[in-house]
Amino acid sequence: MDVGRVKSVALENYQARVVMSLKDTVRIQEDAIASIKTRGLIGEKFVEITPGGSEKLVEPGARIRETVSAVDLEGLISKFVFGKI
Repeated sequence: MDVGRVKSVALENYQARVVMSLKDTVRIQEDAIASIKTRGLIGEKFVEITPGGSEKLVEPGARIRETVSAVDLEGLISKFVFGKI
């Protein structure tokens, strides 16, 4: 479900800082988990936000602290094709 757009991505203290613009109706719990996903094998990347269980919500301008590292699907396919897995 499309609920917003990534406005910018920057490197800050060796971590990615992603600024997103979300629809006003979207509510995200403070323990939600953000991860980078890919549509299909070579599709576009998007941010997936998995809901948390907390009753506290992330305020506008605040951070989602829980993240999952992105899987380098292209790298994995390359290693598989060239027999390095």
